[in-house]
Amino acid sequence: MLVEYYLTQQASIQGYRRWFQDDYFDLFVWQDENEEIISFQLCYDRSGEERVLVWDNEKGFEHYQIDDGEATPCKNMAPVFLSPALFSRTEVIPQFIRASMMITPYISQFIMQKLVEYSRR
Repeated sequence: MLVEYYLTQQASIQGYRRWFQDDYFDLFVWQDENEEIISFQLCYDRSGEERVLVWDNEKGFEHYQIDDGEATPCKNMAPVFLSPALFSRTEVIPQFIRASMMITPYISQFIMQKLVEYSRR
C-alpha cells in the first residue's frame, strides 16, 4: 500500500509536492494552490528494472527507464532517466489499483485515468 511521506522542502515554482511510496512504487505529485494536479512521476518496479511514467499538464507524457546511480556499493550517484522504455499496462495498472486504495481518492483516480490514457496510445 502506498504511504505518504511528508516533505519538509517544497519547490515553490512547481507547486506543492507530495510523495507516496511502497515496495513497488514511488509516486511524486505536484499540485497547485487549488490542489489541482499539475504534474506527476510514477516510478515503478523499484527493485527490478525501474521505470517512470511522467505526466505534465503542459508537456504531456514521457516514459523512461531509470538508472538508479548505484552501480557499486562504493559510489552513490543521482538517479537519471534513460531511453524510453516499454510500458507494461498489465503489470502497472493492477498493481496501482491495489497500492492506491489508501491514498487520497482524487489523486488515485487522477493517476489511474492517466495510466489508462497512456496505455491506449
